Order: sequence, then C-alpha cells, then structure tokens
Amino acid sequence: MSIENRQAQRQKVLKSAKIVLDDWTAIDCTVRDVSQTGARLVCDNTINLPPKFKLFMVSDRTIRDVTAMWRKPSLIGVRFDSEPKSAGLRKF
Repeated sequence: MSIENRQAQRQKVLKSAKIVLDDWTAIDCTVRDVSQTGARLVCDNTINLPPKFKLFMVSDRTIRDVTAMWRKPSLIGVRFDSEPKSAGLRKF
C-alpha cells in the first residue's frame, strides 16, 4: 500500500489544454488529472519547457500561472501559482 503526500485529492480528467510560454508560443497538451493545487499534463516533449509557464484550459477558456514540479519525457506535473483568469478572445 502506498501513501501519497498530496495536499489535495486528484480527479482524473481528459481535457485539452495549451502550455503558453513567455513569448505566447502555445504547445498542445492534455490534462490527465487535476486537483485544487495542480495538474498532470501529457505532451510530446517536456524536457525543454521552462520551470514556469501559463496553462490555458481550452474548454473553459481560462489561463493561470504554473510551476513545473516534476517531469518525464512526455509527462509534467505542475503546481498552480494563480487562480484561473478568463483568457478572453486571445487565440493560441
């Protein structure tokens, strides 16, 4: 039996999202699970991602600041650093 040291319970999801870099370049990803404090993302290559970026949720058109907490070649765990904000009509 394993004990998880998580601050919040995870919920499995399958949501389309985009990793948004400082220059507003967007990288497609999928949110596989989410909690109040963070999320697990799947994307083609996480190795070259910076430690901090924005996460745009396609379904509800919100964006928030995140920090990478761990990464594997196609997975990255992020911590939410801000509340979600409306992304308005910006196209990514």
